Amino acid sequence: MNKIIYTIVLAVTLTLLFKQIRNKSNMPKEMIIPVIVALIVKYVLGDWDSGYSWTVSDIIYWLTIITTSYIIIKKW
Repeated sequence: MNKIIYTIVLAVTLTLLFKQIRNKSNMPKEMIIPVIVALIVKYVLGDWDSGYSWTVSDIIYWLTIITTSYIIIKKW
C-alpha cells in the first residue's frame, strides 16, 4: 500500500513541477508531461510487483500514473 501512495505523491509532485516549466516542444503538455512523469516515477520508485514479466498490476500501475498526471494538469 505504501508503494502506491509514494507513486501517486511523486506523480503529483512531478506533474506540478513540470507544469511550471514552459513547454517549447511541439506536443501539448497534456500528452508530454504524463509520459515524462511516468518514466521518471518508474525509474525512481520501480513498479508495484517484483519480477520482469508483465502482469495486470503493471497495466494498472501505468494507467494510475498517467491518469493522475493528466487529471492534475487539467484540474490545476
